[in-house]
Amino acid sequence: MKNVLITGGARGIGKELIEVYYANNYNVFSVVRKQEDAEELNKEFKNNFTPIVTDLTDDKCINIIKNTLSKTVNHLDLLINNAGVPGNAYKIEDVTSIEMKSLFDIHCIAIIRSTQATLDFLKKSKKPKIVNITSRLGSLSAMASGEFEDRNFSYSYRIAKASQNMLSICLKEELKSYNIDVISIHPGKVKTQSGSSDANSSAYESARKIFKWIEGDNINKKGTFTEPYERDWLW
Repeated sequence: MKNVLITGGARGIGKELIEVYYANNYNVFSVVRKQEDAEELNKEFKNNFTPIVTDLTDDKCINIIKNTLSKTVNHLDLLINNAGVPGNAYKIEDVTSIEMKSLFDIHCIAIIRSTQATLDFLKKSKKPKIVNITSRLGSLSAMASGEFEDRNFSYSYRIAKASQNMLSICLKEELKSYNIDVISIHPGKVKTQSGSSDANSSAYESARKIFKWIEGDNINKKGTFTEPYERDWLW
């Protein structure tokens, strides 16, 4: 049985990813911040599902994830870094250091923590993969081209996602020696609480596209920053 760890599984795309991997006979682990979220997920997913209650913005999460995995598995086939939060301020005079630090922590540093926690398990998989759920808004090229001009997207979210994309590039370069594939996936314009004004797809649809894309081994057939079945994005 294959093993997957999905962060940010309490709702939205993360919850839908749990559903599709669980339905396809994966042993699913999911990181959530609240005990009540874990309890709700346990009601829906019985066997072969383990919630991990921890805060990815705290270094303690590394050992919590390691210890939980080591109790039941000796390898991990797939790490999906999905956890994230939206930003608010879109004018420079309104941007706060608190918001900037918060989003950089969850969208970038948290991925460092989850990777550190799972790396030894990924190395033991036959075809290990790390998938970082990013955003088109992290594309420096698209931003510079004016594609999102006058859209009032938050400073902190765009900067955090651009940083995350750089992290993905760094990880891909380093981890290729272990045959660990690393890819950044823009999930599409998803209708969520923090979705953009031009959102046109559901979390259900997005999660299933992502699953199909990864299972089809498309990671090495396309660019490393892609919107499955739609387009590749320039960094």
